[in-house]
Amino acid sequence: MIMKTKSYLKNLLKAYGLLMIMGGISCSSNNDGGEPLEVDSESPTKPTGLVATNVTQRSMDLTWEPATDNVKVKNYWLYQDNEFLVGSGKASYFLDDLEPGRTYTYQVQANDTAGNASELSDPLEVSTMDLLTAELQYDSGNLEVYLGALMDAVPGVSGNNYKVPTDNDLDQWGLIIHAILDDNIEEAVAQAVYVNYQVVEFTDTESTPNQVYYILKEFSIQTNYWGTFVFSKTPKKQNLVLAAPHILHDQNTGYQAAYVFRQNVAKALFISGAHRCNREEPTDCSGTTKACSSNYAPYRVSDVPHNIYSTFQRTTEIMYDELPSSVFVQLHGFSKEATDPYVIMSNGTNKTPAKDYVVLIKNALLEEDNTLTFKIPHLDANWTRYAAFDNTQGRFINGSPNPCNVEATGTTGRFVHIEQESSKLRSSKAGWQKVSNALGKVF
Repeated sequence: MIMKTKSYLKNLLKAYGLLMIMGGISCSSNNDGGEPLEVDSESPTKPTGLVATNVTQRSMDLTWEPATDNVKVKNYWLYQDNEFLVGSGKASYFLDDLEPGRTYTYQVQANDTAGNASELSDPLEVSTMDLLTAELQYDSGNLEVYLGALMDAVPGVSGNNYKVPTDNDLDQWGLIIHAILDDNIEEAVAQAVYVNYQVVEFTDTESTPNQVYYILKEFSIQTNYWGTFVFSKTPKKQNLVLAAPHILHDQNTGYQAAYVFRQNVAKALFISGAHRCNREEPTDCSGTTKACSSNYAPYRVSDVPHNIYSTFQRTTEIMYDELPSSVFVQLHGFSKEATDPYVIMSNGTNKTPAKDYVVLIKNALLEEDNTLTFKIPHLDANWTRYAAFDNTQGRFINGSPNPCNVEATGTTGRFVHIEQESSKLRSSKAGWQKVSNALGKVF
């Protein structure tokens, strides 16, 4: 009986072992019963080339060279000061909410779909900018000369200097503009420093009487290139807001805008901080141009009248709401073709507003120079060249529900887009004077 029991147990163990072997083959075989499936045990390559750009007091962009894998890299893990911080599906990450004047250490690790992790990248030490001193600055002289010097330093067609503001940047910018409009300059100074901007109280000692302006400009070490914004302390033309969005591409329009602004002591002036083609990335907003290439292509993110993520757009939105009588006049320039007029003026739509500032300005310009010729899209139904229908500030002012991609279907009349041929109006101060006089009469 004992011998039979031992024999039975022995045969049972043999059978169990066979089943285990068969089970192992089954687990490692493919569904077709062919060769065993290969298990991915190879890790991605170690990420290299980790660099930080656009470093400010509170933010930076981190980028690195993509890792490779025998199957596929799934994502990257970013470590800050040896602790896991965040995952990224691409070889870059934007960091904000950092502390000013602090040194951080970053490393990146690649992961594949099987869960294999690479070695950590070589560490990168990055120091954020020190928190700048929030103090009101003072300067004096000729405002036009002062602004001209700032415009002379604006970066050109290449270089990728212009930084697209983040949502946090634009919220911070809004605090500054609200404070200036509320005449709370101390608060504006305190808030401006967080986006590398300062407020200068500038006294124009060459005007009679002296005029005081608040200039919102970036610190000398620039990181944003969002432009310069000027506000009159005691404006004579309370409702006139001037803008020069293309000061390099549309030759002389920046100097012209500074001249017209100073002559009229208008409410505010916006001056762009980089060439419209300075960054290579296209904006998400609709519309195309040949300004940056030989063929029509989407507007660039640095083209501020065609991108809702800009300080031009945010300042316009705030001033439009807070100053309900304000009218926004943008000065542009174009290369005249044989069939073109000298001036193309638009309210940003093909609709006629209740108060037609475009026609009023046209009539005032004709009083200055009766040789000027005009095209006005809401009066010349077939005219669409340089009509500004895709200008995002114009779309907003005219009530578009989506200024980035939807043309306005009505008009408030509070947006004026002036395209100027060079010789008559923008090549010299003689032409600037015509524009200045005309706007002075209308406003």
